[in-house]
Amino acid sequence: MHAVGGLLEALPQLTLIFAPHYNSYRRLRPHSLAPTSVTWGYENRTAAIRIPGGPAVARRIEQRAAGADANPYLVLAAHLGAALEGMQQKLDPGAPVEGWNYEAEAPKIPTEWANAIDLFEQGTMAQKVFHPALHKQFISLKRHELVAFKQRVSEFEYASYLEDV
Repeated sequence: MHAVGGLLEALPQLTLIFAPHYNSYRRLRPHSLAPTSVTWGYENRTAAIRIPGGPAVARRIEQRAAGADANPYLVLAAHLGAALEGMQQKLDPGAPVEGWNYEAEAPKIPTEWANAIDLFEQGTMAQKVFHPALHKQFISLKRHELVAFKQRVSEFEYASYLEDV
């Protein structure tokens, strides 16, 4: 349970690892079966941390915020580091959520790339889990990517605002 507490504590700060790209945040939306709240539950696919049912030998912790576009090595490091921190600090995860979780009264997972970058940079858990050089370089890279995305006008924006001018 303390490992789950660590994962929940770290989730907002480590979302940048789990959702590393601009497009990653398109899936972190309500009613998408991707998590939006910092919650855990048994057999609950809307919770960020899910404990699937089944026999005890198959019991595991499933972290549902990470997308297929995330680096599996960084995801594993973040997951294990946060779980270890939770066990060392004996962090309580609170009660599990039940049912549809999108309206839960719980802290939210960042749904915007810029916010995730800021939380990763400021987060004490992110700084504990990752070496200072990697932490600094990852922030620098993501800020550089964000600037590049902000400088481009998408086809949708062009069609919406400039096409009939």
